[in-house]
Amino acid sequence: MSTDDHKKFYGFTEDKVFGWVMENMEFCRFVLQTVLPEIEIAKVENLYLQKELNNPDRESKDVRLDILVTDRDGRVYDVEMQIADEDNLGKRMRYYLSKVDAHYTLEKKKSYRDLKEAYIIFLCDFDFPGKGRLRYSYHEYEDQDRSSMLPTNSTKVIINAKGKLDGNSKDLQNLVKLMRGEKIVGSKHFDYAQKKIEEINEDPIRRDQIMDYETKMLEREQLGEERGEKLGEERGRREQSINLTENTVPQLKAKGFQRDEILDFIKHQHTGLSDEEIQKIVDKYYK
Repeated sequence: MSTDDHKKFYGFTEDKVFGWVMENMEFCRFVLQTVLPEIEIAKVENLYLQKELNNPDRESKDVRLDILVTDRDGRVYDVEMQIADEDNLGKRMRYYLSKVDAHYTLEKKKSYRDLKEAYIIFLCDFDFPGKGRLRYSYHEYEDQDRSSMLPTNSTKVIINAKGKLDGNSKDLQNLVKLMRGEKIVGSKHFDYAQKKIEEINEDPIRRDQIMDYETKMLEREQLGEERGEKLGEERGRREQSINLTENTVPQLKAKGFQRDEILDFIKHQHTGLSDEEIQKIVDKYYK
């Protein structure tokens, strides 16, 4: 890695930083209450970072949740930080909800009536719906009569860091400012968050952990992609390597890595692509 990378500031939207800041249960409760003002969250009871929901049969895709939380009233919250816009946010939210339900909200020998209230919250560094608002909330409605709601006991919320601040609560504005890396004053909760982020950036061990984590996650995605392909089919493997590289480059770029760093990383991943092919893909994102 270059010298400049070690000077890079890792903000709230970086996966590891996000987890380390959110592991404070009071701050996590405050963020949930800010995002979901319509309910009262008295106390966070359980909080899991980078929770893996694995599939023993290996026939379906594993999922790693950024923050999984339950509160005193039994509600379940999945909070995800999303940096790269891969145009599949709705399907991703649907899949995450299904995994949360399967692993946490419906115990064995229970009926569907026992499904716990679940909230899927995506903090996005992009405006996926494209309406310019800070907060989008989704439920199930009847198509011709929106007053008729299908009671699925689930809510999906998107927080858009690119939206307009005006017209929103001060706390929600500050949460978005934290995602943007802007200075926040006059709030004990965000004072904690900003101080914690500064401490993380000043800690060389944690900085190394961030880089190691990013590398392992990209390797994990590559293995995951390979799992569904038929072995021995060269064309399929080649298409898979191209698709994986196409997905990896914007993710690394969004996290602040430079062109040459990305080139060097991908060339060492044994993709089977030539250096010229890799360079051509990377250059598409650096015009």
